[in-house]
Amino acid sequence: MLIVGQVSSQEEANEITFIAKLFVVGQRARLLAQEQNNNKKEEE
Repeated sequence: MLIVGQVSSQEEANEITFIAKLFVVGQRARLLAQEQNNNKKEEE
């Protein structure tokens, strides 16, 4: 993810940080779900 531009306030910086953290958590959750799905298919 690439964020380009200027941050005008601390509140805006906090919001961007929050969004970036949500993105990272979402990516991790997707990876774990894929691994779990693959493990179930291997057991069958």
